[in-house]
Amino acid sequence: MPSFTARFEHFVGSHVLSSFRGHDNKLLINSPAFTHIAPTLQVTSPECGHSGSPLDVAHTSLGVKRFPQLTWHRSPIETHIGIATTVNMDHRHVPVAEYLVIVEDPDAPYPDPVVHGLYYDIHPRKTSLFPSDFDEVIIPPPGVRSVAVNGLRGGFLYGLNRQKCVWSAARPTLGHGVHRYFFQVVGLSKPLKVDERVVLSKDMLRKTLTAKDIVCWSVWVGKFERKFGRNGE
Repeated sequence: MPSFTARFEHFVGSHVLSSFRGHDNKLLINSPAFTHIAPTLQVTSPECGHSGSPLDVAHTSLGVKRFPQLTWHRSPIETHIGIATTVNMDHRHVPVAEYLVIVEDPDAPYPDPVVHGLYYDIHPRKTSLFPSDFDEVIIPPPGVRSVAVNGLRGGFLYGLNRQKCVWSAARPTLGHGVHRYFFQVVGLSKPLKVDERVVLSKDMLRKTLTAKDIVCWSVWVGKFERKFGRNGE
């Protein structure tokens, strides 16, 4: 039988908070910098499938909290959206200087989407993310004097999320229904200039990114729901 705590959480999620969800308009990709730029990346998860697929329990806080493998590539604008925007046409031959990835849950019962992960300074030739990439690097590799305090094994940096950790795995409120996790991949025309003493946040990106900074982008959506009788709940 579910515990009192679980039953109370389910009541709150299914009754009190049921209408608090769907803040899609506040996702990073819906900020002003992206207004006239169509998605021209193809993003998928070899582990989970196409966009809209469910996350495996292993990818959530009910499992081992593994980041789902992601992969992406640039696609011809004409075949992806039919008619390109002016900004897209200006950037179709612009090389990517670095990628950033931000994961948000717009269905969390908060005023703004919850940031589960923010990663930047991803090498332009790196177009896949693996679970092992998210191990923190404590000891500098051979030939390197020091390593950033927020450096990861994949060779990139992590920014600020709600729990102030590398990766905050999915754990939607029990009884709140299906939550969508937007894995947003953005190719930038120039590297982000982030002071090493500062932890990059979504708010900083919203304030500094402009349309000229964005070469390409797209999103992969993973879904997860917590229910009684599943995963020991």
